[in-house]
Amino acid sequence: MKKTWLLAVVTAILLVVAGCGKEEAKPSQVNSDSSEPPAPLTLDTEVAYDSSANTLSATIKMTNPNEEAVDVTFNTSQRYQLIIKQGDKIVFDYGSEFMFTESIIEEKWAADEQKIFDEVLLLDKLETGEYSVEVVGLAQVDGAPEIAVTDETTFAVERSASEKPEEDTSEPSTSEPQSDGAFRDVQIDVNDTMIQVSGFTDEVEFEWSVSDGHNLYAQGAAEVTGGGFSFGVLLDEAPADDQQLFLEMTPIGGEVTSFKIQ
Repeated sequence: MKKTWLLAVVTAILLVVAGCGKEEAKPSQVNSDSSEPPAPLTLDTEVAYDSSANTLSATIKMTNPNEEAVDVTFNTSQRYQLIIKQGDKIVFDYGSEFMFTESIIEEKWAADEQKIFDEVLLLDKLETGEYSVEVVGLAQVDGAPEIAVTDETTFAVERSASEKPEEDTSEPSTSEPQSDGAFRDVQIDVNDTMIQVSGFTDEVEFEWSVSDGHNLYAQGAAEVTGGGFSFGVLLDEAPADDQQLFLEMTPIGGEVTSFKIQ
């Protein structure tokens, strides 16, 4: 009986000591690693080269892959950098060909939100061969790792043995900047079938169209970044010298503003 009582006392002491040796886990320790930083925006690029028009059509899709909204910052109005190479030789540099405003762009992107950017680039000096297109996203997602998000694709230029890249001997038609309505310093440059438009506005986005007052030749929409905009218009054929063309731009819910192209 005495041995049984002694054994019970020893067992109780051991249980107390074991309990004191355990440290209760704090909530901060359990949940400290439960949240992960947001992921950067993703890139997807599609291109197609038209050898008859010597133009490259590029569609760039930027997507927020996160399940929650994120804050996105661009240090300039340039959303991405696009480089075209033949081997190691750079034949086109998007950032050098166009002008961008230096203002910082801050946006809120919803979960799974995707924005699509269409470019039509005049590349009239490409020879037969394979070319690579490298796209680098310039967005910084708040809280995401600072890593370069890139995408790469390829296209081929095919020409017959007797066909050579056309030498463009014509001088691009450059108009004086125009301002009217909601749009300021609108620059319209015409080069054969390509029309390049740039300017400034306080609108967020707008629709545009090119016509001669009777026939519609092209239409689309443009998004404004940092107060500036730039887009290209590709016509099916070059306008005649005596043909009058007009560019109409309409802010969403606003009034139409017309500019003379030539």
